Amino acid sequence: MQSSKFFIIILCLLMFQTACRVTKNQNKEIPAFLLVFPANSFASPIGETDFVTEARDLDAWYNAQDFGENRHLGEDWNANTGGDTDCGAPVYAAADGHITFAEDAGAGWGNVVIIEHTAANGTKIQSLYGHLESIVKTSGEVKRREQIGTVGNANGHYKCHLHFEMRWTNCPLWNKPGGGYGDDKNGWIDPSEFINKTRGYVFWQ
Repeated sequence: MQSSKFFIIILCLLMFQTACRVTKNQNKEIPAFLLVFPANSFASPIGETDFVTEARDLDAWYNAQDFGENRHLGEDWNANTGGDTDCGAPVYAAADGHITFAEDAGAGWGNVVIIEHTAANGTKIQSLYGHLESIVKTSGEVKRREQIGTVGNANGHYKCHLHFEMRWTNCPLWNKPGGGYGDDKNGWIDPSEFINKTRGYVFWQ
């Protein structure tokens, strides 16, 4: 009798854990054909180290608004110290690639850089860096973690932070800034999930 109760409890816990994973992983599935880039070819676009966690912890940065949260099509990266303390902090290319867009994109966006990354088999992904205070490099090839700009506030529209998106070729706004929010996420992928998967890690959040 005791063993039956124990089995039922374990089964319920497993079902609960699976349900939580499905819920928490909503919007985060990365199409398998995009996972063809070499391991560790992508890195975090901010911070002093190649990789920072999304949590507000010891690496000095955190993801203040995640992909999919409030219809968000990217991630908003802030310094742990809050406010405008991260204004002017370096922003880095997430991976090797070439710049396809680098200009002031207008109200709500400020300076934006878009970089195209191409895998050996021709698969393409773009990374977008929005609300920049300044653009350090406007054209040409860039290397992983090469500085491309600085954290800004979209010409005074927000507190300083980096809006970071990753897209694939199905994105209707390929190679240009968009609204930053939307119900249809087809063509956008969760940046941190993609970076972590190319490192060989999967985090349930």
